[in-house]
Amino acid sequence: MDSGNRFPESVPGVVFDTRPADNPGMRRAPALSILFAVLLGLLTSAPAAAQTVPDRPTPGLGERYWIEFTATFWKPGLDGAVASDRLGLIGSRIDFVSDLGFENTGHQDVRVVLHPAKKHKVRFQYSHLTFGGDTILTRDIAFKGQLYPISLPVQSSLTWNVMRIGYEWDFFYRPRGYVGVLVEIRQTNLSAALTSFLASGEITGDAPLPALGLAGRIYPLRQLAIDVQGSILKLTDFTPDHSFNTLDFEVSGTYNFHRTVGVSAGWRRMNTNLTLDADRGDLKFAGLWIGGVVRY
Repeated sequence: MDSGNRFPESVPGVVFDTRPADNPGMRRAPALSILFAVLLGLLTSAPAAAQTVPDRPTPGLGERYWIEFTATFWKPGLDGAVASDRLGLIGSRIDFVSDLGFENTGHQDVRVVLHPAKKHKVRFQYSHLTFGGDTILTRDIAFKGQLYPISLPVQSSLTWNVMRIGYEWDFFYRPRGYVGVLVEIRQTNLSAALTSFLASGEITGDAPLPALGLAGRIYPLRQLAIDVQGSILKLTDFTPDHSFNTLDFEVSGTYNFHRTVGVSAGWRRMNTNLTLDADRGDLKFAGLWIGGVVRY
């Protein structure tokens, strides 16, 4: 694949080793639906249990704002591989960790939420992930029509940037929580390179992609909010050699010291799987994050 192309033409060099029917991340979608159903049940049962109390529940401390900023530090583990067939040479499944020696590093994540009305939000999120490796190959590998022999020193890098812009409508809302639907556009940018003194290869690509999801929140304490959100995308032309699947799931908690300030921590998982013609691959990022929240 030539550098600078755009999806889907740009990603033919990077197919992520998954087919829609065999994608374990996609099989988690029913579990996400069950989780949100449980959250909805908790929110609906709370008012029923409090019918004898004349006063309405006190709203969660972090619900009254016009704009919210969150900055996080995320250190996900990386699991995945790429493969690319070129010039009649079957591409090897190149593992990021065992073959290229990628290590876990910290990454930044920035989020902004506009809250113009009680049940409506406009969301922005930017995630920047970079990995690098410097290792000696323990086996022969083929990548983009080039053969990299055993014992060859190689340097490799992976950059994965995702910018998400979305709208959330909370169709079910209570003073101590809500459940809503998400509609997002994701601008995804990928850059992967393998370099040695014998050969080198690079893959780049970017594309805007839509996604749908759910978001929910509940306040077990007035100061403490528990959030669950997930989104999914599955594109295919109904042939086994063309598919693109993503799954993004997160569970987090925010403790609000004041209506305008809080701290957050959570666990997030991002899966991306792609199959296109002679290219295959997968990317899985998962790990804990911590951050701070400021509202106005």
